[in-house]
Amino acid sequence: MSEFKLLNTTKLEGIYQFCEHYEGNPLSIFSPAEQVVTDFTRRHPQVILKDVDIDHALFMMVNGHVRCKLVIDHDDTFVGVVNSKDLTGRKVLTTAQKRNVSRADLTVEDVMTRKGDLHAMFYECVENARIGDILETLKEIGHQHVLLMDENQNLRGMISASDIARALHIPVNILQKAHSFKEIFEIIYEHAEVTA
Repeated sequence: MSEFKLLNTTKLEGIYQFCEHYEGNPLSIFSPAEQVVTDFTRRHPQVILKDVDIDHALFMMVNGHVRCKLVIDHDDTFVGVVNSKDLTGRKVLTTAQKRNVSRADLTVEDVMTRKGDLHAMFYECVENARIGDILETLKEIGHQHVLLMDENQNLRGMISASDIARALHIPVNILQKAHSFKEIFEIIYEHAEVTA
């Protein structure tokens, strides 16, 4: 027997309108940035082991309704971030081809963004920031998310462009920035494939 109870539901026959009153103000780019933070002190971070194969990782993301997971090793040490695009995009085929292995042999570690290539900010910066400030920062660094650290440099949380887009009901397009000729080539090639 379950320790939870069933709640009453009702049919929606005859219901056509949305309510007009909001408790508080609806979110906008001027709202406090803390309202779109995934705070690890209140919610466990979404993590995945680095040696999980990419198909299983994608299955976990789809069924967990998440687009990004923090990658850890077997000692629970943070090593990087993987998102659903990493698991389904051109990066998978390029990596498999370079290593001369099949796609099924690739793991999360093979396609993740390593922590040394990620950006973070201290949580206290977010306490006085607006959502628009975070969007501007994400655009400047060319990343879909930024990690947040506490004063002891432990991971405290994360803000992602997709969370902001969902919260504000707006499209958010963060263009990837290149830092080397190799990255420039990869970005141009990837965008050419998308527009073809």
